[in-house]
Amino acid sequence: MKIPIQPRIWRRSIPRAWKRTQFAHPATVAGCVGISALNLLWRGHGILRSSPALIRFVVVGFGCYAVTTITQLLWLAYTGPKFTGFESTTASKNPGQVDSTDALVEELSVLPAADLRDETLELAKEMKSFEAGSDREFVKTLVSALPQVGTEAERDEVLDKQSADLMEHNVRRWRGYRDRFYRPARAFRDELRKRLGIRNVNSEPRIPALDQAILSGAKPIAQAANYLAALARRLK
Repeated sequence: MKIPIQPRIWRRSIPRAWKRTQFAHPATVAGCVGISALNLLWRGHGILRSSPALIRFVVVGFGCYAVTTITQLLWLAYTGPKFTGFESTTASKNPGQVDSTDALVEELSVLPAADLRDETLELAKEMKSFEAGSDREFVKTLVSALPQVGTEAERDEVLDKQSADLMEHNVRRWRGYRDRFYRPARAFRDELRKRLGIRNVNSEPRIPALDQAILSGAKPIAQAANYLAALARRLK
């Protein structure tokens, strides 16, 4: 049975949004009370117009509160930290190591082969999309910064700025990869190697993005994704 990715993302984002939700914010309470009062004052119309005043007041106020709170929760979940669905639910004390008791590692160890293959291919797809999106964004920035006309000094200034932007882009991409994909990708790689019986890891290709979170070369994240996908397709 394939494990959907979206519920795993919700399982990580909604608890954080829940903690940030303000359930008794004065503005929310005042707004709900105000809407209930206006509904009562609108005689002959409004919601539950044939019901007693107390019931109308309570039901409308509670309905407004529920809608407002749920909207706030969903908004916080949408605008909060972004998850891929592959992050571990526990944090490692040493980011450079994958703890053997890590929840993701334990989950992968009992995952059926077909599901592990699908999950790995999905992760590889997410990694490629992340790198492609990051590169597209940077290219748009470069194109928009190209001078239409200008002196040689102005062009040199633009080139210097583009060099600085390139360095910042590389740092942002590395941080994004490290925080979102590095540890999950290593966990998937190690589990796939174990199931495929690959004991001599020195015979495997060197993938800097997987080995040390080093993004070198033209498409380092895509290289790591392709390696994971290749291992996944070898599963029976």
